[in-house]
Amino acid sequence: MEAISTGTFSFPTIVSGRGCWLFDAAGSAYFDGTAGSGAVALGHGHPRVRDAVERQLGRLVHTGCKINSDVRTELVAKLCAISPFSTCSILPAVTGAEAIEASLKIARAYTGRRAIIAFAHAFHGKTTGALSVTWRDELKSFSGICDTDVKFASFPAADADQAELEIRLAEFRRIIHDAGAQGRLPAAVILEPIQVTEGVHIPGRRFLDGIVEIARAAGILVILDEIYTGFGRAGALFYCRTLDSIPDLLVVGKSLGNGFAISAVLGKREVINALPGGIHTSTYSGHPLACAAAASVIDVILETRLWELAARLGTRLLLALRAMAARLEFVSHPRGEGLLLAFDCLGSGGRPSPGVARSVLAAALARRLLLFGGGIHGATIKIVPPMLMSDDDFGYLVETLGSAVAGVGATWGSCDVVQ
Repeated sequence: MEAISTGTFSFPTIVSGRGCWLFDAAGSAYFDGTAGSGAVALGHGHPRVRDAVERQLGRLVHTGCKINSDVRTELVAKLCAISPFSTCSILPAVTGAEAIEASLKIARAYTGRRAIIAFAHAFHGKTTGALSVTWRDELKSFSGICDTDVKFASFPAADADQAELEIRLAEFRRIIHDAGAQGRLPAAVILEPIQVTEGVHIPGRRFLDGIVEIARAAGILVILDEIYTGFGRAGALFYCRTLDSIPDLLVVGKSLGNGFAISAVLGKREVINALPGGIHTSTYSGHPLACAAAASVIDVILETRLWELAARLGTRLLLALRAMAARLEFVSHPRGEGLLLAFDCLGSGGRPSPGVARSVLAAALARRLLLFGGGIHGATIKIVPPMLMSDDDFGYLVETLGSAVAGVGATWGSCDVVQ
């Protein structure tokens, strides 16, 4: 029996997938509003990705991380070509958490310093190193983390006005000033342009640009975690392309592999290569099958201009969420960029309600729409579908989500509300 920690027991057992749809053994179809935890950007079983992997399967499956392959060289070149860095190097990895840990090592090697600044409500992974810069304390219970090298700064509220943004930026300056006064100037600041796991919190470009500006003035590297937002998900090829200044290190994953396990750290050569040879290796990094998948994913993203499609569909979906919020008292704060959207569920007292959120998730599942919940209060519904979808697929998503939410609205007062 599988360990309960993985949490795979709330959903049907899936045997196949195609496009936006997953199928169980009985042939029942479920719309995947999770996109495989945000990774299946092109949909399940995309033919270009499948064909690339099948070709690679007949040629070369594995070399180990220290022996190069032609498909690995091809992927590195494609990543460098689309990266925001003029002189780019790539450190391949397998999981997002591994790439986060590699980025912290790189920053410490480049600066010769150890301290890191992260942000409240951040999520960067669940391995020990990545947990050090992840916010939620209960995730760290069994990891033996020493937190002395990590300081958490405040992240602005989703509806923050200019005054609050300035307060948060001033706090960030104070953290840096105080650390410098103690002789512990940080090596890096790490942040997500959109905090997805804890509820799709969008700080806005003014805040992000301010963080980069302040950090850079102090000689602190900026690590932008675009594991979720990269490759078009938030309506831009990379979110950092919409900022005034690019980060020093960019961490990517999820959509890069369209379901194959692959991630990477991108950055300027002099920064990436500050990490000495052999300090970060992993048996399956640069795995030929994953590289073949990722190389084909990049081709499809560029050919379809996937980020533009995500922006268009996301705008339409956000309008639908706002219409739901206008009709239903318990639907609160619809938000999102591109096809990375969310709303909160409120109880009868107007406070975030995990009970109502669970009811929405159950109503969606009963209509064969798979969604994830979460957020700081456990009251957030996240909508993260594949970005390549037909008009019929999009219509099904909007109609079914609307039906599920309306169904909960009809019995809202009797929901099992946990305040």
